[in-house]
Amino acid sequence: MIIFVNPRATRPRNRRFPLSVMMVGAALPSDIGWEIVDGNLPEVDVVAAAGALIAARAGGPDPVRLIAMTVMPGPQLVSAVAAAKALKQSHPEVPIVWGGNFGSLYPAPVLNAPFVDWLVRGQGEQTFVELLDVLAGTRDPKSVAGLCFREADGTHWIGPERVWLGPDDLADPPYHKIEVGRYLHPTFLGRRSGVYQASIGCPFACSFCGVISVFGRREKVQAPARTAAHLGWLARTHGMDSVHFYDNNFFLNEPHAREVADAFLPLGLRWWCEARVDTLSRFSDDTWQRLKAAGLAMVFCGAESGSDAVLQKMQKGITTEQIATVAARTRDHGIIPEFSFVFGDPDDPEGEIDNTLRFIRRLKGINPAMELITYFYTPTPQRGTTYGGVDPLTGTPDRLEDWTSPEWVAWMTHEDPQLPWLDRRLKARVEDFELVLKSRFPSVHEKRVRPWGKVVARLLARRRWAREDYADPGLLRRIRSAAARAPDDRQAYGHLRAGPESELAA
Repeated sequence: MIIFVNPRATRPRNRRFPLSVMMVGAALPSDIGWEIVDGNLPEVDVVAAAGALIAARAGGPDPVRLIAMTVMPGPQLVSAVAAAKALKQSHPEVPIVWGGNFGSLYPAPVLNAPFVDWLVRGQGEQTFVELLDVLAGTRDPKSVAGLCFREADGTHWIGPERVWLGPDDLADPPYHKIEVGRYLHPTFLGRRSGVYQASIGCPFACSFCGVISVFGRREKVQAPARTAAHLGWLARTHGMDSVHFYDNNFFLNEPHAREVADAFLPLGLRWWCEARVDTLSRFSDDTWQRLKAAGLAMVFCGAESGSDAVLQKMQKGITTEQIATVAARTRDHGIIPEFSFVFGDPDDPEGEIDNTLRFIRRLKGINPAMELITYFYTPTPQRGTTYGGVDPLTGTPDRLEDWTSPEWVAWMTHEDPQLPWLDRRLKARVEDFELVLKSRFPSVHEKRVRPWGKVVARLLARRRWAREDYADPGLLRRIRSAAARAPDDRQAYGHLRAGPESELAA
């Protein structure tokens, strides 16, 4: 018996399918029992639930032989450290293995932790199955690609990178292992929104992104027909009416986008995805019309900067004119563009912030429906890349407990990184601009502020936006606070944002 733990990463009302542990479980041989303990479900105590399973199985034919945790940077890491420490203390005989993005990026602190016995780095399905052979004593752990552990002398063994599989080579998602209906909730997209991932990796080279640090510049994509078959089953069987795709790059090219549109058209689903600006800018009107008819409601694009020079430095591979083109094309076809920008370029943070804010105003003029996502620049380790000649891992904590401090959580989430080139004044400038913009143009996701508050804030922000006056919008903050149904949730990104009003009480 294996326990897969999805440590808490968000509020229960924001929970979504625990796809990572579901897919590793689906790869196991049929004679191996496994269960999921999802800390994002309401009233689930991971330590108590896992402990109960261990106790119930003790002395039987199939005792718990492994606890496996998926761990993302940020809030989930905080939950995972606490849970792993408690489980190791109460059940020292049960090995604990970590997988997921954090350990793949930062293996050293995981392997330094005495409460973690094994680390699966990179794609985990095959590595995890082979780890079971290691635990059974039939395989040398050093022969398992992607497996990491502490040697007897305390040094770290980092297994070679595994040649990973594409989605079409993996098992179907095991939806029978979860209560699907508990994970379908209202969002901007619909009343019963779910999530899905149809590809692995990304072929591009953006210098700040952690995806290529895990997978390299590669992407493997599932056939659109297979994706549509899975989504159709969820729609027919569980009433799912909308879907948010986790893929880092949803469209490979225009022929692939047309294939997706044709496969999705009969489903009647509304959906959100992430796509490249340069790819979208080359789509014909016919392709845009097909995607709209097939349910594409919003597309997220990493715009990142209003400067072509900075985009080139980021190795982003796009131009500001392509971003403007996508703003115009989405306007013409009734699809909402969601553009993210990274503020705080180390070489000229103030000049770059001013330039990008002007560019965002330009995009709003092209497409008033444009949605804005802001991040503060935080380098993520890349393969063989340094920043100013410095390894970005230099100065990062060696202990997992240190990673759970508020300042490192803020660094991992890009929300409030303490960076020498980004002082509080510059950060406040971005936040004040964002408040004025989102008061003047309320987001379609915004359900946390009562209608009267949105009306008043929009009126107050109209003159500020026209004058380009963003400084110290204290009255707007007070209006927002007075009209709030619930506090702002900066971690409720994309599909995790608040849905219709009834959801806010959940």
